[in-house]
Order: sequence, then structure tokens, then C-alpha cells
Amino acid sequence: MDNNQEIRVLVVGSGNIGGAMACGMSTGGAKVILYNRSAKRLERYLGREDMQCTTDLATAFSLKPDIVLICIEGHAVESWLESAGPLLSSSHAIVASAAASVSISQMEATLKPFISKPKLLRILPNIAAKLGKSVNLLASSGLSTEEISTVKNLLSATGVCIEIEERLFGAAMSLSSCGIAFALRYVRACTEAGVELGLSPWQASDITAAVLSGTAAMLEHKENGRRPHAEELVDSVTTPGGLTIKGLNEMENNGFSKAVLAGIKAAVK
Repeated sequence: MDNNQEIRVLVVGSGNIGGAMACGMSTGGAKVILYNRSAKRLERYLGREDMQCTTDLATAFSLKPDIVLICIEGHAVESWLESAGPLLSSSHAIVASAAASVSISQMEATLKPFISKPKLLRILPNIAAKLGKSVNLLASSGLSTEEISTVKNLLSATGVCIEIEERLFGAAMSLSSCGIAFALRYVRACTEAGVELGLSPWQASDITAAVLSGTAAMLEHKENGRRPHAEELVDSVTTPGGLTIKGLNEMENNGFSKAVLAGIKAAVK
């Protein structure tokens, strides 16, 4: 597994996350095998030349995947691992789960009858993977430094990859996966305000989306080797007695930061 051109990834499940990850990785050059029990769920991908689709699991494994990425609902992961255990045992593939609720220790326990020392990954992507803009959280067990580096390189085609202690997955997920909905609710509020002030819904939405994109770019930009703190950027766009600080203070008076904090903490619970 020296580069994405040689990596074969079996994606199990063609739902929102599975489809997004399959499209992102195949666009990045990986050889993607997309499996789903239902042929109908695969129809949208059949015309793509950069991935192979199948409803037969044995056929999928016969293509010798290096990584098996499980993108099905959390409650079904352990039973799937049990049924696919013999195939996984003979394939020697890295086993990865994108289910938010399934831990590495759970996967390890389920695979123990089939694999004594499995190579396991817990990956939490988000739906933006199909656009190459996912935040991929990553924890691993049994992988070498080189293998982890290869996985990160593979995932780079779908977005950024952040290796994190598994115990912090809940907190990180509330920012990465749930965060898309939180950000979109902000966009909706801005759009409603813009319409009330006379803009069209599309004008207000386009302006807000462009502002978010520019804000992200400023947060990522390094000057003199360091990235700015969010509050530094706030200070840079507020002037004494100006409109921006008046708007910010009114948002805080109405509980803006308190509401965001409460929502993120509730998502972790």
C-alpha cells in the first residue's frame, strides 16, 4: 500500500456516508469496491468507471481489498462482523468502522473468534466527504506507523484527517459530524434575517455561504508559522462603536454562545 493508486478499499454500505466515502476515495485514485445487499441502492453508482459495485460479499472479497470500510448503522456492525468473520480472516485486510457508536474494543471482541490480532480503525467522517471536505476523525489499533500514514493519505481525498484519542470521539464528533447541521442552522437564521431586510433567499444564502468559506480560510491561514485564534479574528473585524460589535453584543444578549455550547454538549450526551 504505497499510494492511493494501489490501495483497494471495500466500502460496505452505499448510504449517505458510504456513498460519500466511496466517491471521495475513488476520485482520489483508490480502487473502490462498493458493496450493498440491495441492488437498488447501488443504481446511482453503476455508471461510474472508478468503482466496482456488487451485491455479493464473496465477490467483493475476491477482489482482495486492503481495507474494509464498514458504513452501515451502528446496531448492525457487530452482527455484520460475525457473518463476515471468515472472509475477513482470510483477507488480512484492515477493518475500519464509520459507525459512531461502535468502539474499537467492541470490534476486537466480535472478531476474536476469527482474527487473534486484527488491524482495526475507527473512522468518523461526515457527509462532506463527497466534496472532499469531510472532517475524518481517526483512532486505530494494531496498525503500524506506515499503515496509519497510508490511511491518512487515502482519507485526504475525502477531506482532512485528525487522529484523536478514542475517548474524545464523542466530543470531536459533536463538532465534526453534528457541526454541519449546527452551521446550517446558522445559515438558515442569516437567510431569514436577510429576507426580512429585503434580500432574496438565494442572495442571503449565497452571501452567508461565502462568508463562512472566507472565515474558514482565515482560520486555516498561517502567519509567521501560527494560525490565529478565533477571537483574534473577531477583534480584527470589529471597530469601536461600530456595527459589528453592536450586532455581536445583541447576539450574546439573546444567548448565542450559550445556545451553541448547550447544543454541542447535548450532542455528546
